[in-house]
Amino acid sequence: MASVAKICTIMLAVALSSPAVPVSAQTPAADSGAGPSLKLSTAQRQTIYQSVSATQKNNPAPTGFRAAIGAQVPDGIPLQPISTTLATLIPETAQYDVAMVEKQVVLVDPKARRVVAVVVAQ
Repeated sequence: MASVAKICTIMLAVALSSPAVPVSAQTPAADSGAGPSLKLSTAQRQTIYQSVSATQKNNPAPTGFRAAIGAQVPDGIPLQPISTTLATLIPETAQYDVAMVEKQVVLVDPKARRVVAVVVAQ
């Protein structure tokens, strides 16, 4: 069985050598109390989406929750530390937790439980 690190390395190589799948971030809602956001390149977003969507369960969004920068993440959404492999490949993500909600990868400040980035595949 291949290790997660090997899978992520292969996914990164594929992402950088092949036409990209369109991946975009949602813009913050006007009433989301948007705070700091994480700036990521298209290749970084694609790598994060592919890795997290392959390794984490897709959670339904709790009633009233919309994944947007600055949104407060309810306790009902389980957060996981970003993988060591992703933190190595994309160091600016090392301090964040991550969750898969409604087929969206949500990067979250674990102390404030606020969304700093939302990555979606289109």
